[in-house]
Amino acid sequence: MKKLLRIMMVFMMMLGTACAQDQRVASRKEQNDDIYVFFTSDVHCGVNENLGFAKGKALINDTKAEHENVVLVDLGDYLQGGTYGTLSKGGIIIDLMNAMEYDIVTIGNHEFDYGIPRFGELMKKASFEFTACNAEYTGSGENVFADVKPYIIKELSGVKVAFVGVMTPETPLSSTPAFFKEGDRFVYDFADSSDGMKLAEKVQASVDAARGEGADYVILLAHLGSISETAPNDSISLIHHTRGIDVVLDGHSHSVIIGDRYPNVDGEDVLLSSVGTKMQNLGELIISKDHTVDTVLISEYNREDEEIVKKIEEADASLEKILSQKAGTLDFDLTITDEQGIRLVRSRETNAGNFVADAIRHSAGTDAAVVNAGGVRATVSAGDVTYGNLLDVMPFGNYVSSCYCTGQQIMDALEFGAQRTEGIPVFDENAVGEYGAFLQVSGLKYTIDTSVESSVKLDEDGMFAGVEGERRVKDVYILQDGEYVPLDPEKTYTLASTEYILQNSGDGNSVFKDCELIIRNGTPDVTMLMEYFEYLGTIPDSYRGPEGRITVK
Repeated sequence: MKKLLRIMMVFMMMLGTACAQDQRVASRKEQNDDIYVFFTSDVHCGVNENLGFAKGKALINDTKAEHENVVLVDLGDYLQGGTYGTLSKGGIIIDLMNAMEYDIVTIGNHEFDYGIPRFGELMKKASFEFTACNAEYTGSGENVFADVKPYIIKELSGVKVAFVGVMTPETPLSSTPAFFKEGDRFVYDFADSSDGMKLAEKVQASVDAARGEGADYVILLAHLGSISETAPNDSISLIHHTRGIDVVLDGHSHSVIIGDRYPNVDGEDVLLSSVGTKMQNLGELIISKDHTVDTVLISEYNREDEEIVKKIEEADASLEKILSQKAGTLDFDLTITDEQGIRLVRSRETNAGNFVADAIRHSAGTDAAVVNAGGVRATVSAGDVTYGNLLDVMPFGNYVSSCYCTGQQIMDALEFGAQRTEGIPVFDENAVGEYGAFLQVSGLKYTIDTSVESSVKLDEDGMFAGVEGERRVKDVYILQDGEYVPLDPEKTYTLASTEYILQNSGDGNSVFKDCELIIRNGTPDVTMLMEYFEYLGTIPDSYRGPEGRITVK
C-alpha cells in the first residue's frame, strides 16, 4: 500500500497542476514522520543519462520541501564508465555528487580505476561520508580506508538509522590487482572466501555494533550483486547468513529489483532493492511511521534542478580542455586503412592494430595480447596526438584484462577471428573479408591460409563451440625471451585483452570465458593508450607499417 501511495504521489508531482500540488502536499503531511532514503548505484558517470542527476535532484528537493527526514546515498561505481570520469580522473563526478548533496556512499570496485592514491584525493574532496565494513589494510604505507567508517548512524526525528557499507570481496580482481599490493603481497583484504562466511561475519559484526549503539533500523549499502556470478559473496547469500538487517540496497550487478524479500538466518524477511545502472532509476526507500519499509524506483520526472544543469554544462566546457590534452607526437600515421582509405584492420595486420595490442600487453605485463579489430576504430594522423584522438581509436570504455590460458586456447581464438578472412582484402574499391572479431596481436605471429574453408563451429547463440576440421590458422609463434618460438598447445601462457573479449565473450569469442583471470578490469583503454605514449616517448619507426605479425595467403 505504501509503495502504491508513493507512486501515486510521484505521478501527481509530474502533473504539475495546482490541484495536484495541493493534494500531494496534503498527502505528504499525513506521513510527516516517515523517513525517505533516496539511493543511486552504478551511475558509471551517467549523470546526464536516463533520469539523470538534474531530474533526480529536483525530485529530492521537492521531497525535502515537504519532509525533514530525507537522506541521499549511493552504492558504488560512480567514478568510472564515461567521459566525465575518465577525462578528469573522477574529479568532475565528485563535484557533481557534492552538488547533489549526497549524505553517505559506499565504495565500488571501479572507484580504484585511477589508482588508490587518486581515490584518496577524491575522498578528501567529497563533502559526503564513506562507509565500508569489510576493508582491511595490513600494509605499511598510507591506508586509504583509515577514515572510512564501518557504519554511520543518522538520527532522524529521534529514530536511529544505521547505514552499513559493504564492498565486493572481488574488488582487487575487478580493478587492478597490483594497486592492492605492496611488493608482491596483497595488503588490502575485502573478506573474500569460498563460502561467503568471512564476508557475513564482517558484516554481522558491524550490524551488531550498530544495534548496540541503539540503531532502530539497519540498512546495508552494498556493492555485491545479486546474480550467480558474484556468489557466494552476493547480496542474497549475505542475507541468508546474517540477522538484524532490515534492508539491503545493492549494486554491482546492474540488476533492477523493485523490492524482493529474502529470509535471513532466523527466517525473517529482509528487503532487497537495486536500481540498475546509468541512472535508469532513482531508488526511494520509505521507512514509515508504522515501522514498515518499502521501496519505489523512479525513472522519470518533469523538472530539472537548475544548479545541476549548470554544473553539467560547466563540465562539458571543461572536457574540451581535457580532450585537447597532448599524448605525444607521431611522424607517421597509425592507420586502420590502406593508402586509398579502405579499411583493412578487420582482415589484415595494421600498424594501428599493432600499437593498440602492444599497449595492452605492456599495461598487463603478459606473454601476449589480442584485441578485436572492431575495437580499433580510427586512424591517428601524423602530428600532435591528443586524448580526443585516442578516444576516437577506442571509444567504448573497455578495460585491460588478463588471464592464464593454454596455447590451444590462443589458437582457437585466432581461428575464430579468421573465419571470414579472404585471400584479397579489397575488391572493386570495397573491403572484403571484414570481421570485427579478427584479432590484431602482440607477442604473437600467425598465418591464415584462406584456401582452407573455416571449420569453426558455433552454437545456437552464435558463440564459439569448437573447430571441426582443418584449421586455417597455421604457424603460430609466440615471443619468448626476445625470439619467436612455436606456440605450445599444452603450455600455459598469460594473455591480455579487454574485458570485452576475456570476460564478456565479445563477438561470440567465448574461448577464454572459463580461464582464470589475473586482472579482471584493469586500466581503462584510453588511459592505457596515453600511458603507452608516455612510456615510449618517441614512437619508434617499427610502427611505420605492418611488421609481419599476421600473414594471409
